[in-house]
Amino acid sequence: MFQERIAKWIDSYDQNGYLHGSILIACHNNIVINQGFGMANWEHQVPNTATTKFRIGSITKAFTAMSLFQLHEKKRLNINDYVDRYLPGYPNGDRISIFHCLTNTSGIPNYTSSPDFWPLQMRLPSTLDQLIDSFKVRELEFEPGSRFAYSNSGYALLTAIIEKVTGMRYSDYIQEHICLPSGMYHTGCDDGVKLVPGLASGYSFYEEPIHPAYADLSFPLGAYGLYSTTEDLMIWDTVLKNSRLLRNDLLEKMFTPYLGSYACGWMVSEINGRKCLHHFGDISGYFCDFLRFVEDDVTIIFLSNMSVVPVTHLSREIAKLIFEGSAALPLPVPVEPIQWNKIDSAVGQYIFENETNKILDISLNNHELYLTVPKMYGVLYKFKLVPISYSSTQTTFLTEMIHEQLVFLYSASGEITFVVYTDYFGQSHTLHKVE
Repeated sequence: MFQERIAKWIDSYDQNGYLHGSILIACHNNIVINQGFGMANWEHQVPNTATTKFRIGSITKAFTAMSLFQLHEKKRLNINDYVDRYLPGYPNGDRISIFHCLTNTSGIPNYTSSPDFWPLQMRLPSTLDQLIDSFKVRELEFEPGSRFAYSNSGYALLTAIIEKVTGMRYSDYIQEHICLPSGMYHTGCDDGVKLVPGLASGYSFYEEPIHPAYADLSFPLGAYGLYSTTEDLMIWDTVLKNSRLLRNDLLEKMFTPYLGSYACGWMVSEINGRKCLHHFGDISGYFCDFLRFVEDDVTIIFLSNMSVVPVTHLSREIAKLIFEGSAALPLPVPVEPIQWNKIDSAVGQYIFENETNKILDISLNNHELYLTVPKMYGVLYKFKLVPISYSSTQTTFLTEMIHEQLVFLYSASGEITFVVYTDYFGQSHTLHKVE
């Protein structure tokens, strides 16, 4: 039974501390797994549970899309209207439609990709109008409707249109017209000021859990500003299947890709040879994924509050377990450390055989080895290396926190000849020490 396979897979990852967050898996309306892992708050040692709240980042966009389609159904607006009808004076507003913004084909530059966003703008409070002013002066990247380019800026405009048409704050509209009618009582918009009971803290990792770079939450709103739980997102999944909030024909349009695989707040693509509606989100230490195999009646929701956990990869490993009977990667072996006295010989920098501009650094701290390696967005993370086996020809290490492995291979004289590094995607790389 796949339930047993999933339980074994989860136990293998959890025993090594590789899972952080909450996972819900449902098949044919039956919840197979609904469980929390790791800490919701490391400072106070509060564990994650099945009901812990997490910021869900860009999974928010599906709620924004639903709001626009609801307003279309009520004839409060038309999704084919141009944005200048609701935001007069917006540059090129007579060429950019609501639908272009929904499908990320507006050509509006993505404000989170601007050079000053991460070091400066992300950390400063801003009104929605101020945010829009910050990017509206930039040139379009292409003719609206001609190409796909992911843009949080387009979803900021959609947020402003929702507020303009309804006379309500975005957060209030989501509550009144989506969350409360659906029974999603643990979902809402996080402004970073009001306390959210049961919300996990977001973390990054560098030798130990650390706070991520600060992000002000006054402006993400309809682009990536919501929080939720796995259980509430399961309700959301059911509501979408039953057309409780929107007519069937409009739901179908919302779920139909326009250019490439992006529809309206959802990506639609094949995963494990099956059609899947999905989206991921990441913000300030939270990394989440939501997979909906609607035709197979399988739902996988993984919400994490540890940025380095490869959530999107692990959710697809779970899908592979369900549909194909086995994961792509071997299960993690237990981390059982051994004594190893040649620590100093491993210290140094190692260059990738086929990527000479990429380097791994192995350092020594308090008689323990640490691996420093870039991950998503090029961010550096540092993990302790735990020796688990040794022979005259090789020594094998596992990393803490993530499922990675380093194998040092030796010459007859005991010198390191090369290193085989297997990352958390299961990809093996040959590395050589920089002399």
